[in-house]
Amino acid sequence: MRTVVDVGSGAGKFCVAAALAGRSHFTGIEQRSRLVMAARGLARVYEIEDRVRFVEAALGRAEVPRADAYYFFNPFGENLFGREDHLDEDVELGVDRYQRDTAAAEELLNEAPLGTYLLTYNGFGGRVPDSYDEVRVDRELPNVLRMWRKARLVAAGPGLPADEL
Repeated sequence: MRTVVDVGSGAGKFCVAAALAGRSHFTGIEQRSRLVMAARGLARVYEIEDRVRFVEAALGRAEVPRADAYYFFNPFGENLFGREDHLDEDVELGVDRYQRDTAAAEELLNEAPLGTYLLTYNGFGGRVPDSYDEVRVDRELPNVLRMWRKARLVAAGPGLPADEL
């Protein structure tokens, strides 16, 4: 079984469409409750609740499940937009939030096991850890789609136990 986590899943379009096209299991992480409700409703309409679930949470404030792949469609960019370009004012937005979210994403990727895939469409705002190798890139789309695979463990800093290197 393959598992995918969509960080910033919005109304669930990616998770639902991908689940309909294959047999993998998807978890969407979304901070806006109304979008989580819409996503759950979409999964119910297509009768795929057994392979798609949506969690209302902000990255870094909830445990993100381990997965074979993580998908980011620039989920933190809204934090850098002007107020007139915000989806709504239902959640905290701003530079501080952007920095916390990208740091949490980097930590998630650093802690992922070997073989984990990362897919980004239009980036995610953070730095892809050195332990990942770029596998594919498509520049023909309106924005860049990239896929990386975690190929090696890299020491995170001083004090890291030797068995974790």
